[in-house]
Amino acid sequence: MKLLLASHGNDLTAREHIAEEGELLMEQGAIAERILLLMEGTVAVQLKQGENQPHTLAIVEAEEILGEMGLFGNGVHSADVRVINGPAKLIAVDGNEMLQAMLFDADLTIEILALICQRCLKSNQIMGLLLDGISAVQAGDREQLTRSCEALRAYSHSMALAADHLESIGEA
Repeated sequence: MKLLLASHGNDLTAREHIAEEGELLMEQGAIAERILLLMEGTVAVQLKQGENQPHTLAIVEAEEILGEMGLFGNGVHSADVRVINGPAKLIAVDGNEMLQAMLFDADLTIEILALICQRCLKSNQIMGLLLDGISAVQAGDREQLTRSCEALRAYSHSMALAADHLESIGEA
């Protein structure tokens, strides 16, 4: 992705941004106006539901793109993105410039679509494992619950916590 952005130097204005630990880079519900390429540091993607504490959906490290789902989806960010290990070095690209570049560059468009599809597939796999775990708890199937929880733990810290919660419910 870095190479694709670099190859569009004339079409895309990339601005370097240094974000300190704790800085909110994208806010859930805010208008999506840019895409960020995380070059250094670590960020958390966190989802808020009502007044509940936010859930960390993913921990993202360098060489990842942030904000594309909001830009290409409904135009708003679906989660907060906060620097958790900083400072973070980012490259910001204006969303309108990105959309214009994508109109004329199939390689860039395919790369972005592939990234979005990968993330959707991963989310589908996680949802399937969570649903399998819930079904296993309901049926009292300890073997299936153990398989689902072990698979969930391979994804992220937040999914490991969800697996712990499922197992504790299954023991009750």
